[in-house]
Amino acid sequence: MDGLKGSILVTVILGVITLIRKFIASFVKNYHLKQQKLLVLKARQDVQRHRAIVDFSFLGPNNLSDRLASRATNGRLPEVFGIRNAFTTISPSIYTQSVTTARSVIQTTDANKWIDLFHVAETVLSKIINPLGEVETPVRLATIVRPLVFIVMLHPFFNVEPTQIELGDVGEATDMINLLWVESKKTSRTDLHEYQERLQAALRRILPHCFPCLREEHPLNIIIPAYETMWRVVLLTYVSAGFRATDQETADQFRRVVKDCPRYFNNGIDGDLLEVALNFAKEGLRLYPPTKRIRRAVPSGTLNAQGGSHVVAADVEKCHRDTRIWGYDAKAFRPSRFRELTDAMKEAYMPFGAGRHQCPTASKFGYRAITILVVALSKGLGTRDSGLRVRFNDAKLDEDLGEVLPSGRMDTEDWVCQLNSTEVSS
Repeated sequence: MDGLKGSILVTVILGVITLIRKFIASFVKNYHLKQQKLLVLKARQDVQRHRAIVDFSFLGPNNLSDRLASRATNGRLPEVFGIRNAFTTISPSIYTQSVTTARSVIQTTDANKWIDLFHVAETVLSKIINPLGEVETPVRLATIVRPLVFIVMLHPFFNVEPTQIELGDVGEATDMINLLWVESKKTSRTDLHEYQERLQAALRRILPHCFPCLREEHPLNIIIPAYETMWRVVLLTYVSAGFRATDQETADQFRRVVKDCPRYFNNGIDGDLLEVALNFAKEGLRLYPPTKRIRRAVPSGTLNAQGGSHVVAADVEKCHRDTRIWGYDAKAFRPSRFRELTDAMKEAYMPFGAGRHQCPTASKFGYRAITILVVALSKGLGTRDSGLRVRFNDAKLDEDLGEVLPSGRMDTEDWVCQLNSTEVSS
């Protein structure tokens, strides 16, 4: 009897211990879930502050003139490039006309035109890289990507036949744009007149039918937003997808995206694969937004401003890489994350701006153009699968494929990829 009682007591004690363990486990789990929710809530509040700057809602009740005036910090671009477009003007009429012009091209780009644009990209890339077989010295990859993006963007906006363009003129134009952009950000600038003249001369040779023109009609009004904000995203997405994919799912998806392009751009044909393909562009834009920080001029009295007007900045890159929103792998290149975005992710994602002043390409043009250019590079130049090798001349980047790539304008200059016996550097 005593043995039976002892056995029952042990059973009861073990049962109590089990219940206590379950209670503790449940408590810990609920505690962590609560903490995670608090972290996400705090992250969303941070994002909303940044987003309010991007979409101008921080101004309170406002009109188009107020919003355009708040972008006065873009003044260096009109000064350096002589442009007056939707991104720089404070004139509502010029803004409206600029947006209308861009949308007239973007909204008429149907399935057939996307397929045509892909073949244009293939033609342009062949024209660029074919001579490399005869060159023994290293060639910078940026001198392939920049003219590729430049010429391909000219095709839909200026109806230019790529085969009629001289690569030397395009190289001059893209080099001058890059140089002027870098110099324009320096507090102490050199005299830019010579570079500006060289850029204008190259553009007159490339697009003679566009000159002479009014400032509002200058080709750079379209070229700067269409080309300049895109070429680095194309380069970084190409390198990330083609050479640095660390998970099998991403590698397998990219092989399919490259293999079946441009078939999935046909309406109704493999819409699922089109979505997968566009997710590579979206992920490239997430990790490497064209504009990392968006600045607004704040009138006196706004946001509890003291004294005169000042400038505030929205950190788009920070919103795109916040681990509280995107998870522990926020700095990893993983396009599949776009299969199912949370509300917090949707709020944080703003590569083309937000609200009423989103870039006209935000709907679908930008995603498709990036995808086409990345795939054209992968097919024509190669990837890790085809034997193309990339060196970054940076120990950390060369050894750790998971390391996020630097995305500054001059950061790609030391990268090198080797195709067969020919080295091609970025």
